Amino acid sequence: MNGLVTTKIPDISWGEPKVCRAVGNDRDPWGVLAVLRETPWEALIPLVPSRVFDQALRGHATPLMRLIGPPTSALAKRLPILYAQCRERDQCVNSSPLCVPGGKMPDCWEGDGIDREAVGVASQVARMWRDGTLVIVVVPEE
Repeated sequence: MNGLVTTKIPDISWGEPKVCRAVGNDRDPWGVLAVLRETPWEALIPLVPSRVFDQALRGHATPLMRLIGPPTSALAKRLPILYAQCRERDQCVNSSPLCVPGGKMPDCWEGDGIDREAVGVASQVARMWRDGTLVIVVVPEE
């Protein structure tokens, strides 16, 4: 998906985590993730000061990892059920209890409870969480 950059953080002590950040601009650091604002997804995407992200890129990931909080598998479980269910659950012949964000979520999962524009972004975030990639928004220092 355009507008997201995935980076492997070079810190051996944290297992070299993968972090995906939105490519924002001066007016809106959320970039393509902005469509998830004012939804329950917003609270699950941490805001990271640019200084902390820069430190992580230089090999000191501890401040970033402390700021991010729980692992991605726990984030997916924090979504309200309305948002965690697949949009296509009633029409899909393969629908099952595994069709929620998490470790065994199928690639075809689409977010529900959000507008059509946000579905693709939410689905991409859920797939990144499933694969263990942290999703963040880097905000400029004030």
